[in-house]
Amino acid sequence: MIRVMIALIFTSAALFGQDGGKIVIDLNKAVQLALDKNSSIKIAKMDIGKAEEKLRETHSGFYPQLDATGQYQRYIDKPVIFLPPGSPFGTTLKIGADNSYSGGLSLGMPVFSMALINGSGLAETGVELTRANLNAAKVKTAGEVQKAYLAVLLVRELKEVMNQSLKNAEDNLGRIRNLNKRGLLSNYDLLRAEVQVENLKPAVLQAENNYKLSVDGLKVTIGLEANTEIEVTGELSAQDGGKVPEIGNVMQDVISNNPQLSLLEKQIELSEGSVSLEKTAYIPSLAAFGNYQYQAQANDFKIGDYKWVKTFLVGLQLQVPVFHGFRTESKIEQAKITLSQANEQKSGFLNSIRTQAQSIIYRIEQAIIRIEAQSKTVNQAGEGYSIAKSRLDNGLATQLEVNDAELALRQSKLNRLQAVYDLGVAESDLGVLTGKILTMNLK
Repeated sequence: MIRVMIALIFTSAALFGQDGGKIVIDLNKAVQLALDKNSSIKIAKMDIGKAEEKLRETHSGFYPQLDATGQYQRYIDKPVIFLPPGSPFGTTLKIGADNSYSGGLSLGMPVFSMALINGSGLAETGVELTRANLNAAKVKTAGEVQKAYLAVLLVRELKEVMNQSLKNAEDNLGRIRNLNKRGLLSNYDLLRAEVQVENLKPAVLQAENNYKLSVDGLKVTIGLEANTEIEVTGELSAQDGGKVPEIGNVMQDVISNNPQLSLLEKQIELSEGSVSLEKTAYIPSLAAFGNYQYQAQANDFKIGDYKWVKTFLVGLQLQVPVFHGFRTESKIEQAKITLSQANEQKSGFLNSIRTQAQSIIYRIEQAIIRIEAQSKTVNQAGEGYSIAKSRLDNGLATQLEVNDAELALRQSKLNRLQAVYDLGVAESDLGVLTGKILTMNLK
């Protein structure tokens, strides 16, 4: 039992990635959790179940329909039949008894119904539409989670940059105090260093608050409870020399895999089926039926003495539509208009999606250029800051020069982080557009 308990504990820790009650999340874990917990995906899955039950309901029309009935009647005034003049029974004759009992079975089964056949196909298309909608919801959710995850990494990196800037300013303040005590720097330089430290403290606090807010936003996007503690792993990084995708390859992927385009195509297919379904109102239908009835009548309630009789019949019913006040024509035209709207939506989407793809490619290209440029700038700003500190230690520079060098270093780091984040967001948008975000090498 002890071994089993230990195994269960380690298995649970491995499955949930928890450390002291805290869920450890990388990007893949975040997407997996969202696909399991996100409310929009849960609703989309329910829609599939609903559509499948609708299909099952449609298929039930192909099966025999059997109904059982039972009835008791008490005649206050019995029914009569009218007799010809001169009849020895008078002009009317009452028939039946005071009490009437009947029980029966009725059976019906379609032999040929084009409406039923087309309706079944339409229900199958409805199931496919809900599945396409689920895939679209998964792709959209994965994109939102990836961007929320990247936002957490960005804000965390910004927080670290601000903390490093504060540490640099505090170290610099310590050196200036020593130099001031030795008479090598003025009180003005000391005052500037102290102001620099105090100015950075609110920014560091704001960065810390922003990080907490971004983590909360990630939890909401995933679908986790607000009180769930998570630890986000990973780094916001990108290598120089990234490759810009080609518009031709992107458009091929869009045509093949874009979830919204797949939805529009299924809607067109559904609209075409609706037109065909409405046209079946012109086609005759044939059904078989049968009826078995067991009945008795009496003036008393001595049921054991009743004489029960039975009737049994079978037959075929042919229904030929002749005229329904132009209702069928109106329904067909409505279905055709819906089909035209679906085709127009697809056409408009295809016209706009190339522009979207080109815009995303442009963003990727610009982000790659900015990353390469800012990488060089960070190195140069780092060297400049080192030189400024050295000059200050040797009495060749002022505190203002060091502040400017530190600000340039900080800004260059922030600019590169923003470029890396913009690249990640653009790649995420491209993954959503091409429908490939679920199969991307999430990093």
